[in-house]
Amino acid sequence: MTISTLSPKNQTTLSVEFVRQLNLRAGTRLKQSLENGKIILQPVPDISTAFGALKPKRKFVSIEEETKGMEKIVGKQVGSKGRK
Repeated sequence: MTISTLSPKNQTTLSVEFVRQLNLRAGTRLKQSLENGKIILQPVPDISTAFGALKPKRKFVSIEEETKGMEKIVGKQVGSKGRK
């Protein structure tokens, strides 16, 4: 059992054993909850570790290509309204 002290800023230190076993790093987010009078801390998975796991549905284009495409679409819409 490890005992820690709560600081005046409501902070405490985790034992190095816990940090190593859970592979925690500085900046790791922890979910806090209470269960039967006990404080429970659970690491929150970092979404950035999943980056690349999902494939995008669309092709990424440069800003120039995006601008040209938008100008083409807007031009068609404006042209079709003027023909009425």
